[in-house]
Amino acid sequence: MSSTLRIHEICTHSRVNGPGVRAVVWVQGCSIGCKGCFNPETHPDRQGGTLRDPQNLGTELGHLKIDGITVSGGEPLDQAEQLVDMVEAFRKIHTGTALLYSGYTVESILKSNAKRKALLQFDAALVGPYLHQSDEIWHGKKLLLLTGRISSDELKPQRRVELVTNTESIHVTGFPTERMKNKIKILL
Repeated sequence: MSSTLRIHEICTHSRVNGPGVRAVVWVQGCSIGCKGCFNPETHPDRQGGTLRDPQNLGTELGHLKIDGITVSGGEPLDQAEQLVDMVEAFRKIHTGTALLYSGYTVESILKSNAKRKALLQFDAALVGPYLHQSDEIWHGKKLLLLTGRISSDELKPQRRVELVTNTESIHVTGFPTERMKNKIKILL
């Protein structure tokens, strides 16, 4: 099965979205809509983004000189079947790790066969709703180490950011403090 995957943005070289150098795929569309989300522009599922064939995208990512892929959003598990196709295609070519960020709780993921199958494509996942209640980066999130290919030490939260640019936009990624966010707004 390979219907289209709605993508918000892709970064082919990031050092702040998991261990090593990673390609990051931000999906477009989120049914959760956590208050205070860092990426609210990724929420509308029918507006914005680009439709991509998930197998072709996985193959493209597999040819990059990276340590792995990170999938975030929006809400990646809202497109669970397409995620499976993308990660499977990536793994046919590349031995790198796969990391997932999801706003769904473990319990809600396990209730859905499609979401559970997609989760199991990844080496690690950070799951749970975004709670903007403290300066703790992963407040309210649960780290799932699924394969042993990524360790908790490699995923220690760090307050680093990157500015990702393309011909149409500038995207801030990573885990900025409020002070960093304010300085970035001044730059933009």
